[in-house]
Parts: sequence; C-alpha cells; structure tokens
Amino acid sequence: MEILVIDTETTGLDPESDNLIEIAAILWSLNYRSVLIQVSTLVKYDREILNPAEPINKILPALLGKEFPYQSALELINKISCSAKYICAHNADFDKEFCKKAVGLKIPLSNWIDTQDIRYPKSKYCQGTSLNNLAIAHGIPIVDAHRALDDCRTLTKLLSIVPNLEEELKRASRPKILVKSLEEKPGTLSKMHGFKWHSIIPYSWAKYMPEEDIVTLPFSAVKVFPDESINPQEGRSQNFS
Repeated sequence: MEILVIDTETTGLDPESDNLIEIAAILWSLNYRSVLIQVSTLVKYDREILNPAEPINKILPALLGKEFPYQSALELINKISCSAKYICAHNADFDKEFCKKAVGLKIPLSNWIDTQDIRYPKSKYCQGTSLNNLAIAHGIPIVDAHRALDDCRTLTKLLSIVPNLEEELKRASRPKILVKSLEEKPGTLSKMHGFKWHSIIPYSWAKYMPEEDIVTLPFSAVKVFPDESINPQEGRSQNFS
C-alpha cells in the first residue's frame, strides 16, 4: 500500500487571502517503509508577492516571481496522488484548503488523513501534537523545519516507527465531529491530545475527532452542536507550529 505525504508552505494562515508558495509530496510505501517518489517545488506568481511568513519558512519573495517550470512538478504530484490510498498531512485541513485553491493542483479531496490523529509510540510524552514536538520526542532530527520537503521527510520518519501503521491510518480516517474540552485552563491534557485553543471555538480548547473516542479522553469533553459559535478562522492556526 502507498500513501502520499504532503506539506505546504504559505504566506499566512488564511487560504482566502494568503498564497501557497511551496508544496512537497512523497509517495511512500507502507509495506517497505520507504520513499518511492519525492518532489518539491516553489510556486511561481506573475509578480513578486509578499511573504509575511518569511521569518519562519525563509522563502524570499523575490524567488516567487522568477521563471521556472514548476508546473511539471505540480503535474507529477497530481499523477502520484491518484495512486495513493491515503493522502497524509500534519494538520491536513490546512494543507487541503490551500491545495484546493492552487492553480494546477488537482489532488483528490476525499481520502485525506490528519497525521496528528495517529497514536505514536511516545505520544504520551509530548506536550502537543505538532510535528516538531513529536519528532523530538521520538529522537528524529529536525532539519530545516518549515520547508515543505524537509517536513515531509520528518513525517515519513515518524510514520515509519508506528508498528501498526495501517491500522492507525484506518483509525485516523474515521468520520469526525467537533468536540470541545471542558478542562480548565491551562488545558495541559487538552493540548497533549491535539486540542487547539481559540482556533476553532473562541476561547475554548477544541478539535475534530471521532465521537466514539470522546469517552477515552482523560478529561471531560462534549460534542459541539451546529448552533454553537465557531471561529471563522477555523482550522487555520497551526501550520507554522
């Protein structure tokens, strides 16, 4: 079985107003725990665009206006995405929203998995579910963080140490609902279990998760109903973590 691991770099957190400026993808064999294909490209624009996230991703705005054949890389990503059973990304909703609006990208939208939902061997020792947090806890070196291909490589190394990975991928692909933590601040356990503060529900810890898993949490949490207030910036808060 093959999965496609994807990461993006952007100028900000809002896919309506910010831009995708880099994308990387690795076609990865689950059976052999090995890279099959890897591709990475900056995304060119007709003019130089600002990159407020430059201090984080170190992508110079001047590079984005240069002429280079980036479309061939996007076409390869489109092609290999069709051969993958799952498309995996760390904070998948964020990456998927930017991929949806990117001209030239035609990645399937129905089989994405957020790899924050996978149970890693040392997850219980992490203070949160960010990629860097998990990598450090598992002794995986972080090289050039916040560049798309390097983050994809870090994620494949992390996935490779999950002993029952196929089962974990199935588990992570289950339908999800919005859940709010009732743990009082500072919400240490909520953060450890991937809940985000003030990003989905204002002034609350919340995340999307399978409803049947609520009872397994070591703190009280409740299902959020549609009439509850949801932040318009929902799901756009942690790609730079």
